[in-house]
Amino acid sequence: MHLQYLMPLWAIIPLFGAMLALCAAMLVARPRQRVAWLRRTLMVLLLLVVALRPVTPIEGEQTQRMNANVFFVVDRTGSMNAEDFAGEQPRLDGVKADMTRIMGMTEGARYGIIAFDSTATQQLPLTTDAGAAAAWIDTLTTEPTAYSTGSNVDRPLATLLTEISDAKRDDPDSSVLVYVLSDGENTDERESESFAQAAGFIDGGAVLGYGTAEGGPMKTQGGAEDGEYITGPDGAQGISTIDETQLQTIAGQLGVPYLHRDDPEAPIEGTMDGITLRPIPAESRRGVASFEDWYWVAAIPLAALMIWELGEMTYRLPRRIDRQDLQGAQR
Repeated sequence: MHLQYLMPLWAIIPLFGAMLALCAAMLVARPRQRVAWLRRTLMVLLLLVVALRPVTPIEGEQTQRMNANVFFVVDRTGSMNAEDFAGEQPRLDGVKADMTRIMGMTEGARYGIIAFDSTATQQLPLTTDAGAAAAWIDTLTTEPTAYSTGSNVDRPLATLLTEISDAKRDDPDSSVLVYVLSDGENTDERESESFAQAAGFIDGGAVLGYGTAEGGPMKTQGGAEDGEYITGPDGAQGISTIDETQLQTIAGQLGVPYLHRDDPEAPIEGTMDGITLRPIPAESRRGVASFEDWYWVAAIPLAALMIWELGEMTYRLPRRIDRQDLQGAQR
């Protein structure tokens, strides 16, 4: 077992050192609240375990570094919740299945993830840690509905250009594969910028489209109405449809095939035609490590202690208010 820090060690030491020092001081200064401060001390220690992220390597999961850099450009807009993939499944289910399948096809590659909704962000820098990419896929959701301010499929273009150009410069002997996973729907009433400027950096990949022409209803993500179907101003159920014309245009600009995805078992291997994955030269070879996380062992009791703490705070709040009201009435 070893540690994979969730934050730099130079930040962990002073941050948790200060919190533990505060807890120790309050244990001495407030003996009547000793139970509460013991609980808070234990919460800090458990949170420290989570931040240190203890892991163990998974046997048999070490592999050679292959000559490919794979970039996923993932649509996280609310329309990806539309339930018209493989029947009535959310489109995001198809995205997760395809990303996992592509990783299986490119085992040993480096992976980078760019997601876009109202903004575009680099979710995972280019890394050999396949476990980190798999964990991101497992937790993938759309943006909170309340924060949506309109979207455009060209939103990740600038970030993508930076990432693939850096990859070509720093690792020129490796192929760059780009997979754009989206329904192609624009909601900001703006014409999309061309992806053609990225074509010169790309060796393979595909644009993968999700959804149907008939469309599907969408559920709200987050907030008080989480899980409820979205309705329009007129009260009618909101329907999202795929824009295949937009997606085919992007595929043509990038010089990669377009595939409409409505079956998680449908072939996808053709997106690597002409590309042969090989181990990189021995002098620059690195292992691709997969790990089993153990921070959850500390996270479970930490969650229980946080619920206890919140319960104590909630219990004390009304009593303080009642005492203040009583004192005011007596005056």
